[in-house]
Amino acid sequence: MPHYNQHSNFYKRHGAAVMLMLTILVIGAATLFVSSLSRSSTQLERDRKSAGALAQAKEALIGDAISQSPLTSAGYLRLPDLGFMIGLVPSEGSAAPNFSGNNKDYSVIGKLPWRTLGLEPLRDGHGECLWYIVSGHFKNTPVTDSLNWDTPGQINLADGSGNLIARNLAALLVAPGQALDAQSRALSDSTYAQCGGNYDARNYLDPHASSNAVFGTASGTPNYFSGSTNNRVASGSGNNLLVMAGNVHYNDRFLFITADEIFRAVIRRADFSIQVSALLNDAYFRSVVIAGSKGTDNVNCSSLGNNNQTFCKNWKEMLLLTQLPTPAPVTLDGAQTADCSRVLIFGGQKNPAQLRLTAANKSSPSNYIEGVNLSAFATPVAVTSGFIGVSAFSAKHPSADVVKCLS
Repeated sequence: MPHYNQHSNFYKRHGAAVMLMLTILVIGAATLFVSSLSRSSTQLERDRKSAGALAQAKEALIGDAISQSPLTSAGYLRLPDLGFMIGLVPSEGSAAPNFSGNNKDYSVIGKLPWRTLGLEPLRDGHGECLWYIVSGHFKNTPVTDSLNWDTPGQINLADGSGNLIARNLAALLVAPGQALDAQSRALSDSTYAQCGGNYDARNYLDPHASSNAVFGTASGTPNYFSGSTNNRVASGSGNNLLVMAGNVHYNDRFLFITADEIFRAVIRRADFSIQVSALLNDAYFRSVVIAGSKGTDNVNCSSLGNNNQTFCKNWKEMLLLTQLPTPAPVTLDGAQTADCSRVLIFGGQKNPAQLRLTAANKSSPSNYIEGVNLSAFATPVAVTSGFIGVSAFSAKHPSADVVKCLS
């Protein structure tokens, strides 16, 4: 009994204090748990807002690119908003005009040109306006030598471990997130009242210090183009590597645009099929001297009719031309034609086994035509007249060979 009384007295004296401490610990743990849930919920909401803004920007950029008129202007992406208009007049939200240092095929970084696209400013989950990187091959000024569905973009994207996420991208949209390290987003001109801040890519795209770059500057990081005005123009026409990493020096989030996404819509325009037919119908191909592995080495697009010249410049890679051994019919749309002296082919979109990146790739007929057409094709004279194809391009069957009988 005395032993029991001693413990009983102890609990009487100290029980309230013990319970208070336990209560404090439970409340503290619950507070940390709720705080963690709150942070997680906040981050999820920020991610959701960023994703929505990026998706809206992508849709607007592609829609703008594919709706340009005439058809030969379709597919090009606007320059970013660089904070100025013609005459270097400060302006916010408008696509930049051509500017000093904007060399052909050099990629450019700036803010999304929301005003030009008919949008309100689009912001990420931290309230920052979106940024935008356009590949040199896809920008609308100055234009590249040839733009078509096989044109590679010049942007590669990797994760923080160096694994490639995507390559040859036409463009990247960027949610810059909150400022990291020494990034300064101070207002540089009162004109920039809506998005605010400034146009130095280093203050928005990561990391601010090149010494913190994941792979070092020699591999193409950081996520801006060092050495140019406002770190906005690439130093050459090659591919540039950008990084999406989650660490104390990187919080950029990206959504990319591919050439396929752009041209999947371009070829659905009614005037695309019409323009392919107009090109194949040009009288020039009846007399040009057949030369080269695809028969088109002597084709000079400036010698075609005015309405075909620019389209020819962009799509000449798809053309193959040969002379038949003797005049003979070919099969189009399942029926035989009248006798043909020559056959002109518009090779469709490549299949998974075909490559069209290098000059050697592009000189090989096997990367443009298949089956009986490949077996029959040779230059300057075909092996046989056994060519089969369709008479008009269709976006429903973009890989089909469009064949023109030239009498």
